[in-house]
Amino acid sequence: MRGSETYQLLAFESTHAAMAAERALRSRLLVTVMPTLRQITAACGISLRVEDRDGPALSRALGEGLIPPGEYRRYRVEDGTPVLWNDNM
Repeated sequence: MRGSETYQLLAFESTHAAMAAERALRSRLLVTVMPTLRQITAACGISLRVEDRDGPALSRALGEGLIPPGEYRRYRVEDGTPVLWNDNM
C-alpha cells in the first residue's frame, strides 16, 4: 500500500497563465507541470505541482506578486483530493 501523498497545486484559467507562472517560479523552487486534476473544474488542462515542503517558498513568491493573484487558484492535495487553499493550512 502506498503512503499518503501531499503536495500543493496551482490551477489556472489559461495555458498561457500556467506557462508564464512556471517560468516565473522555476528560478525559486521546483515546479512540475502536470494535468489539472479532474476534481478541479473551470480551469485549463495544465497545473503546477509544488512539493508540500516547498510551500513556504511558494507563499513568499505569491506574496511578492510573482504571479498575479487573479490568475490562479491554490490547492493542497492529499491522496489525490484537492482542497482549496486558505492561509490557515
